[in-house]
Amino acid sequence: MDQNTPHPTDHNGPDIQALVDEGRNRIDWVHRYSPVMNGLVRRTVGDGSLAGKRIAVVVHLEAKTAYLAQVLADAGADVIAAGSNPFTTNASVVAALRDKGIRVVSEAGGTHATWEEELRAAADLEPDYIIDDGAELTMRVGIHRPDVFKRLKGVSEETTTGTARLHAMAAAGKLPFPALTANDARCKHLFDNRYGTGQTTVQAMLMLTNRQAAGAVCVIVGYGYVGRGIAEYLSKLRAKVRVVEVDPVRALEAHIDGHVVGTAADVLPDADFVITATGGMRAVTTPEFNALPDGAILCNAGHHDLEVDVEALATMAQRTTQGATDMVTYHLPDKDLHVLSNGALVNIAGGSGHPVEIMDLTFAVQGLGAHYLVNTPMDPGVHVLPRAVDDSIAAAKLDSLGVTLDAPRSEQTDNHADFIDRITL
Repeated sequence: MDQNTPHPTDHNGPDIQALVDEGRNRIDWVHRYSPVMNGLVRRTVGDGSLAGKRIAVVVHLEAKTAYLAQVLADAGADVIAAGSNPFTTNASVVAALRDKGIRVVSEAGGTHATWEEELRAAADLEPDYIIDDGAELTMRVGIHRPDVFKRLKGVSEETTTGTARLHAMAAAGKLPFPALTANDARCKHLFDNRYGTGQTTVQAMLMLTNRQAAGAVCVIVGYGYVGRGIAEYLSKLRAKVRVVEVDPVRALEAHIDGHVVGTAADVLPDADFVITATGGMRAVTTPEFNALPDGAILCNAGHHDLEVDVEALATMAQRTTQGATDMVTYHLPDKDLHVLSNGALVNIAGGSGHPVEIMDLTFAVQGLGAHYLVNTPMDPGVHVLPRAVDDSIAAAKLDSLGVTLDAPRSEQTDNHADFIDRITL
């Protein structure tokens, strides 16, 4: 079943038990392959400090997020679960969480309008802490419930986009609480952004289209960790990777990695696939649509649904048709363009999301980040998860894999203190 398969939302309907059972099976599968969550995280958060703390978990509402919510609830937290995107909430997971007594404010098969209502409902439940994705709930609490915003005790943010938003809020003097940038943890961005999104984006776009990667011209818009990961997987499948980037260092990196780098006008005219990975808005819009060839396929791997400007494309089209898979074809006067998953995150809305093993790391960062926020006095502003916590997650993962590390010998350590003592001013 696809992540975005709609289900009845009547909590007492005849299909509810089947949904609960399906959701439990999905979550149990995640549990099976989450050694860091099962060990280090459960031990740490189980010290009683989370008891009674109201924590809103606002991430793509599928099985791996559900397991994080369960771990926090088992530690005594009062958990509120909400989806961070209207197109990625899974109905069976919602049913299973509700069956466990966890409050869920989101439903599958929603729209942007219903999603806004869901986030406002989460804000109205007055969380103490937020585990956020894109700072979506954090911003809406600030706008719609300023009283709750002023009382927030902390936020842990999952994404590059949300991290940028938090820094902007802090620079404007509008961040009255500590915020951890979980995305800056090495155990998050080095694995989740690159390997998790890279693998699953390519899997989803090939599965939904039944197309071949080898020999295909694939244009990646944005070359951060996500773009790099997608490029790496496509290259290994013998695709012809092209990169559009506005940052000179990232563009140089893409070039050194062996990819053709150019402007959108240069690389789009022969594109078979276009994948956005900027974390921004309208990375591909009217000029880019005009440059694309007939039959080009577009999908999004960044944060916003609007990275591919579907609204602008709709105004250019004479009509649209819904494909058999999660694809809409826009019939323009001179060509057809295909968009996967309505421009939402294709690996989640059109696939199964990140591998469990990857999210074991990411949600370990979030779980321990929440514990750190609860137990550590911090000034308002943006903070990075301490390296010791980051290292403990990696060490736990390595231990689960049976991998051991050497310890540095004393003679390997630079005796900088001796040099410093000999400096005279």
